[in-house]
Amino acid sequence: MIVEIPLFGAGINYFPTEISVLRVFEPRYLLLIGDSIKNDTTFSVGKNLSETGQIVSEVKIIDHKDISNAEQIVVVECTGLIKTIDLLSENEYPKALCERVSDIGLPPTEEELIKLQKDITKGIGKMVEQGLDIDLPVFEIDTSNRILKLWELSSKIPMSDDLRSKIIYENDVLKRYEILKSYVNKINELEF
Repeated sequence: MIVEIPLFGAGINYFPTEISVLRVFEPRYLLLIGDSIKNDTTFSVGKNLSETGQIVSEVKIIDHKDISNAEQIVVVECTGLIKTIDLLSENEYPKALCERVSDIGLPPTEEELIKLQKDITKGIGKMVEQGLDIDLPVFEIDTSNRILKLWELSSKIPMSDDLRSKIIYENDVLKRYEILKSYVNKINELEF
């Protein structure tokens, strides 16, 4: 099913379940946020406003605050991934025609996810010891939904934009798990 959805070109994608903050100051995006709040609707966040076929993150607003009459801080949670089919720029703010991204393949086992969670905590601990200024993650999602748990694990460890995109564009759940596991293993094997 193809849907039309507002598109915020933030230069990043979010993993499903990830919570993040957007600083909004451009008039077109202030209008987009205002409409989303007023109508209680989702919008999408993507890397750019020029590339069709890109995977973008559908987000819902969970909190917002006016900083001034020309700037807002908006807290969003990613509810899923969608793929752009066409970009519509003749509106008050950018919109895209999109379709849902469907996962394929089998998810990792609960035991594999628990081990990966421990390895991520260990890897972040090593990063903190080397001066990275982040807190150890708090894991909140129950492992009863292993696909969402994998997304949560992906959102907890710092990674490059290229790796983030590689994980987001991989719709085979087991391959997505293998990419993340390989990255975490490399971190844990590094001698600092």
